[in-house]
Amino acid sequence: NKIYQKYDRKTVKNKSKNKIAFCQDFGLEYSENTPLLCVSYPLTEENNIEILKDAMNGFLEQNTLIALSGIGSQTYQDFFTHLAETHPTQMVIVNEDEATKRKMYAAGDIFIATNTKKDCLAEMQKAMAYGMIPVSPTNKKLMDYNGLKEEGNAFIYSGKSHWSLFAGVIRALENFKFSYDWKAIQVSAMETVEN
Repeated sequence: NKIYQKYDRKTVKNKSKNKIAFCQDFGLEYSENTPLLCVSYPLTEENNIEILKDAMNGFLEQNTLIALSGIGSQTYQDFFTHLAETHPTQMVIVNEDEATKRKMYAAGDIFIATNTKKDCLAEMQKAMAYGMIPVSPTNKKLMDYNGLKEEGNAFIYSGKSHWSLFAGVIRALENFKFSYDWKAIQVSAMETVEN
């Protein structure tokens, strides 16, 4: 009841209604072809946020929307707040409360994971339950998407630099353009959490 429109694996197409409503509520410039990238864990050094910080300008130059619900280190909060103020129709920082985060999971397309520690993993599992696709470092529960075999539930990056993260996000953005394939990846992500 905390999201705009209920959906499940069989009705994942209804997820888009959540994205439309979320964008309207938070002043983002909605387009069916523009993916929403999300981060919902603390913006701290422990969570390797430096690589996200270093990649952000590159993400903003792509056809993307970005939502963060992170409180964290003051330096990072100041940096991301400034970016959101500079790109008000492309990026937003939302409240940390559970109801708002659920709306973000329901609206979001891509979950950006900067590590595989507890905070990040817990948020990634919640996001996957709502059909968000992780871009993540290597993780036992994730299978890198293979377009030729049409298998996988995530886009894995193996390096530790912002360039590796950026390359993982670009792969996800390219696959987002194929709506039928993207829905199959969403279903796979949702099934991973259910099993």
